[in-house]
Amino acid sequence: MDRFVTLDRLPDGYKIPEKYADRLVFDPNSRRLSYHGYMSKTDFDRLCGFCRDWSFRRKLEDLFQQCAYNGPPEAAPASRGGLLASLKRRFVTG
Repeated sequence: MDRFVTLDRLPDGYKIPEKYADRLVFDPNSRRLSYHGYMSKTDFDRLCGFCRDWSFRRKLEDLFQQCAYNGPPEAAPASRGGLLASLKRRFVTG
């Protein structure tokens, strides 16, 4: 399954690594950065390792979060509020 995020452009000098050319695609006309299939944490780390542009890395992280769960979108586990919410649930008693 293909997942995507909107992105105005790739960072200056960033080239999609050849190893990922069949999975990570940027279409400048539709302004979409797409990934085909499951993205592992290792894949994410490797793709981020080639760039220091934090806004791009954030978009890549959004894409990773979509691709880490590769089931149908309607069956994806619901967000429970992220790290801060989980810490509050664990350490704050009500």
